[in-house]
Amino acid sequence: ILHADLDSFYASVEQRDDPRLRGRPVIVGGGGVVLAASYEAKAFGVATAMSGRGARALCPAAIVVPPRMHAYTRASRAVFAVFEQTTPLVEALSIDEAFLDVAGLWRIDGTPGDIAARLRRDVAEQVGLPITVGVARTKFLAKVASGVAKPDGLLVVPPDRELEFLRPLPVERLW
Repeated sequence: ILHADLDSFYASVEQRDDPRLRGRPVIVGGGGVVLAASYEAKAFGVATAMSGRGARALCPAAIVVPPRMHAYTRASRAVFAVFEQTTPLVEALSIDEAFLDVAGLWRIDGTPGDIAARLRRDVAEQVGLPITVGVARTKFLAKVASGVAKPDGLLVVPPDRELEFLRPLPVERLW
């Protein structure tokens, strides 16, 4: 199972669409509540769902942009089209994440790790967004793996190393 999760989705779309925002701290929303923050803003402690005032206090250099739901919907549809090119077994969790069952593809497409690497490349090339993918035997482990691999990473949890992977993690990492 792959768990594919776009990184700081709304903020990444804004950075993709406006080159002046790339590499800079970006807050989407921020009037009342932060809807999303780029990794550059997160480095200052800005987090989703915090108050816009609190976020600006933590990161005064942040660029605050209004949400553009139509752009996020369009980007999501483009990413899900890539998911569906990868496997017909896609289970959406939200606008920016899904589980992909690739168990039956190893003979024609390679290992799940190979498929995940190709998926990351395809999303970057076709949609222009960073995505993190966790690969594991179960949905639970794949989701935890993608969280550990963020941002813009890939982590494969081999079946014989599942406990070794989980044991050192803080309980907050568990889904």
